[in-house]
Amino acid sequence: MALGCASMNLAARLESMRQGSPGCTLVAFGDLGTRLVLRCSAEISPPQEILDELCTQAEHGFFLQDALLGADTTADRTVAEVSVVTPHETRMYIRAPGAAVETANDAILCVCDTEETAREMIAPAKTLLDDLSRGA
Repeated sequence: MALGCASMNLAARLESMRQGSPGCTLVAFGDLGTRLVLRCSAEISPPQEILDELCTQAEHGFFLQDALLGADTTADRTVAEVSVVTPHETRMYIRAPGAAVETANDAILCVCDTEETAREMIAPAKTLLDDLSRGA
């Protein structure tokens, strides 16, 4: 988990991402290795149990994707998104493909009203993760 200089504006960037996508109710930055949400922007502040569930679900989803692809999870991170669609919301989990070891567990966690809205979060999330990995 590499926050570097970006930690100063991480909360603002998460807030901007969420507010820039109508229908997105939560955007968070988490460390999948520790299953902790480090920063969060939400319409309504969620209980810690919900944030923990998002991290656990994201970590499990990427683990399953890597296993299905036969990927070495420490070196070849080919799957950059996992989505979970329920009758009430779509959760999109994004990690940086090919991330360095120190940022390999970094992920953006999004909760949106539709799958379309959730997919719109992928590009800005990847940009943010890239900036964080470079210490921008």
